[in-house]
Amino acid sequence: MSDKTIVELTNVYLKTHRGHEVFKDLNFKLLSGESAIIYGPASSGKSTLIELLIGKRFADSGSTEMFGSLLRPNKKRLIKSVRRKIGGIGGLFSLVPTYTVAENITLPLVLAGERKRFQKERLMAMLAEFSLLNQANVYPEMLTRVENTLVQFARANVAHQPLILIDEPLAGMDPKTYERIYEFMSKLAISGLSLVIVSSEELKSHLPNTSSYHLSNGGLS
Repeated sequence: MSDKTIVELTNVYLKTHRGHEVFKDLNFKLLSGESAIIYGPASSGKSTLIELLIGKRFADSGSTEMFGSLLRPNKKRLIKSVRRKIGGIGGLFSLVPTYTVAENITLPLVLAGERKRFQKERLMAMLAEFSLLNQANVYPEMLTRVENTLVQFARANVAHQPLILIDEPLAGMDPKTYERIYEFMSKLAISGLSLVIVSSEELKSHLPNTSSYHLSNGGLS
């Protein structure tokens, strides 16, 4: 396993525009090939944490480093480069409504400038993996909630991005789909990629190669 640091939050302090403290001296480090699941109740800051990691929000003090680079508001080109290394599921990472399922899935490959032949090969692999062949040419508004989630997983996996951020992946899932998504997250967790999963609910069983944290009172424990 590489000892390369993918995520490093150091002494992060952040409050809302109304003065509510979200994070107080928050510290978190994730190495390449490792994964983490972060549990916390509603309003504990889980979505804000995701925003920090993609450069959508910035700490009032402390630092956020992604792939060895410090994220700051004036580093827009760097932030764009970092985001291309990240796959996302749930929360902020909704599908593009004007793109078909196929176009949504291949979007990371398009942004990376991959050849069309390679895009098609990876698309077909993902459509088969997630049983989405019949949905390839439909738009997100025509998908069920489960199908929408599966498309997001396919998109997050298509380009082998080194970090995948997953926001509430199993909330409201029926038992069969829950098991399917859990098994896929388990495969990702041992694949050499890194996951950061935020969830309100404890998983039914522990994901391999994954550390668990609880987010409360502005910090991780």
